Amino acid sequence: MKGKILLVLVMCAISSYGQETKLDQASCLKRYVGEWFSTASAEYNPVGDRSEIKMVNVPKMNGNSIQVEVFQLGNEGYVPILVELISYDAITNKIVALGQNENEVCFSGVGSFSDKNNWIMVDYDFSGNHQQTVSFQFRSDREVYLGGKNNSGEILWKTRYIKK
Repeated sequence: MKGKILLVLVMCAISSYGQETKLDQASCLKRYVGEWFSTASAEYNPVGDRSEIKMVNVPKMNGNSIQVEVFQLGNEGYVPILVELISYDAITNKIVALGQNENEVCFSGVGSFSDKNNWIMVDYDFSGNHQQTVSFQFRSDREVYLGGKNNSGEILWKTRYIKK
């Protein structure tokens, strides 16, 4: 009897695994397109009149790539602090990135959506050193939480963006 129960459980597991559909990474990436503004903290609070960080994400290549520009509010207005190209790679079914920050440091990243609301990217410098692991958690199409952690899992930064 135990053997029959085990056999049924194994068959159910194989059946459910075979019915899983592959997540459409490119469609998930398209949610990131738009103009986003940071809130004062990652907590639930509104975006002020002049957000500290502004992010402009422009679709390219039918939305399978996104040109990202991140700006920080300064005395004279918004100043660019990061530029990045994030793309869906059809061969690996991954999201890949290439960027540069305001210190002229370039980085590359690779990651994927584990489901339609959760996206992880792992960034490296061009010496192959881990820079950070960035998690994106979409609460809706207009709200996303981002957080960066170092190789030890310590939080480097976190923020919340609202799409305008």
